[in-house]
Amino acid sequence: MPDQIEKLFADLRADTLPTVRLPGTEPLRRAARRRRAVISSATAVTVLGLAALIAVIRPDSSPGPVVSPPSAAPTYDRTTLTAMVTETLQLDDPQHAGLSGIIPVGSGLPESQRPVLGGTYSIRMTCYGSGSMDVTVSDTVVQAVPCTTPGTVWTASVVVPEPSGQLSVRAVPRGSGPGQAALGYVAELAQPDKTRWQEAAYDALGSKTDSFAAGGSFFASDGGEGYEHSDLTTGRYRVRAICLGFGSVTLSAGPGTGDVPLARKTTVHCSPDNPQPASLTLSAADGLTYLAEPDADAGHRAAVATVLDRSSG
Repeated sequence: MPDQIEKLFADLRADTLPTVRLPGTEPLRRAARRRRAVISSATAVTVLGLAALIAVIRPDSSPGPVVSPPSAAPTYDRTTLTAMVTETLQLDDPQHAGLSGIIPVGSGLPESQRPVLGGTYSIRMTCYGSGSMDVTVSDTVVQAVPCTTPGTVWTASVVVPEPSGQLSVRAVPRGSGPGQAALGYVAELAQPDKTRWQEAAYDALGSKTDSFAAGGSFFASDGGEGYEHSDLTTGRYRVRAICLGFGSVTLSAGPGTGDVPLARKTTVHCSPDNPQPASLTLSAADGLTYLAEPDADAGHRAAVATVLDRSSG
């Protein structure tokens, strides 16, 4: 029985072996062509995908709006800045000048400070150029002053304690550099305070005497004041003067009236709390003329009083 089975398997192998075909080079070539086709298709998909991506992220070739960089603020010379501020505040007019100052950006002097008589001061300010100025007045008033509105005047007020104190103006620039802006200001003592200081000077001089002939007082706002007395009787006279405030006053006197030489002179030193009077004595037959003239340092910071007495000496 086993021999018969083995013979059957042998016959089966003999019948099927000629029909089995081993893979040769041709089947391998077909397989390679299929792989290349698959790879080529994948490559094409990848290239198309990259092209689409490039089309998405490529900048638009059409020109867009041109954006200009911000222009730099103009620069001015000191003369121009001073002229513009002076014109707005009328600083070239002694009646308007008051206690004035000009603070250019980059000058190294951001603060103007000076002692003044006590009282209420009105501060007028203007700025010309670029940006703005943060202004502090005597550490009590802070105000932003634009520099881009030429001709505009800003105001503030501050009270200086009695009998005197510091009036300071400090400017901090915002948005401007050296030569691009300047702040100008002018401070003026209120008229009631001026009158009060004039009366105080007159009282300090002791005008109410039996020998009193004439007298007067003024606030040093616009030069000095002169006095002519043509109705005096012949004799000797004494001119006395005193100054409450700062600076000094030149007192000049001479006999006669009109355009006469005032040869006699003396200096009156000002003080806000301890003033010392000065005097001139001279003979008069045809009248007498005298002049009290404050110096620049006394301007807008002093009250002056004068008295003319008959002299017994």
